[in-house]
Amino acid sequence: MLSVVVPVYNEEENIIPLYNEIIHVMTTQTQYFEIIFVDDGSTDSTLSQLLSLFTEKDAHLKIIQLRKNFGQTAALVAGFHSAKGDIIISLDGDGQNDPNDIPKLLSALTDDLDVVCGWRQKRYDSFILKSIPSKISNFLNRRLNRLKIHDSGCTFRAYKRDSIDNITLVSGEHRYLPAILSHKGFKITEVKVNHRPRIRGKTKYGFRRLFTGFTDLMTLRFLFNYSQRPIRLFTKIGALSLLIALGFGIYLLVEKFVYRQDIGDRPLLLLTMLLGIAGFQFILTGFLAELIARQNVEPTSVYNIKKIYESIEEN
Repeated sequence: MLSVVVPVYNEEENIIPLYNEIIHVMTTQTQYFEIIFVDDGSTDSTLSQLLSLFTEKDAHLKIIQLRKNFGQTAALVAGFHSAKGDIIISLDGDGQNDPNDIPKLLSALTDDLDVVCGWRQKRYDSFILKSIPSKISNFLNRRLNRLKIHDSGCTFRAYKRDSIDNITLVSGEHRYLPAILSHKGFKITEVKVNHRPRIRGKTKYGFRRLFTGFTDLMTLRFLFNYSQRPIRLFTKIGALSLLIALGFGIYLLVEKFVYRQDIGDRPLLLLTMLLGIAGFQFILTGFLAELIARQNVEPTSVYNIKKIYESIEEN
């Protein structure tokens, strides 16, 4: 079974054309399929447009209405958790991803691979607001996370179910889902997909995403390396601080007892004391972080569903 997950927020003009395209493509597949639209707290007529798609004979459509705008990451996770397919396909609701590329993603998802990512090699977006931030983010992602993916920000992907089963992401992490899954050992590849200009509605992204994306990347880098053993990071910092304090301390002792210099009013003495104290504090913080990490606390839900529509009777 195939599941198509589409998060939408204020896309009233794109819903019906996109749905018709997806249905046209999916009916050419031999597997049974479902289409899941996740309405992420839209304030326009997106939900009513979605509900108008129901017909008495349509058993493929499911609509998840979230209680408020939780963000694209939460909407995707809600769709993933609700999906019943063995293979799950995700794409944006703005019509820029071309549903005709779905068979290309599916054909690339071989037995040896777990995830196929779309690569928008030729993009039709604002060069300043979207293309530049995307290029910078992808460059940093490849370098920091050692991921050989050109377009981590493309939502158009195909996943085998076990790769995202019970997955929980926080805000913005859907952009780095390939890196997260690669870190867990899943095999990932990419294929070039068609990218279309937005002809209806307004984009929800801007240059600000570059700064939040950089923060997310650094957080992921820390989690990948030290989430299970945070003491290793804090011990390194603490040991370095203590080592520098020790060097300064030896230097000051030589100044005092060998060269008979007064060191009591030197700023270096104060810095040495601060570095020594900070070193011990980092090491103690590492022990505390280690204790917290070993508690294995379950993450809380990142979304809240108001209603699920699955048939004409529920309208």
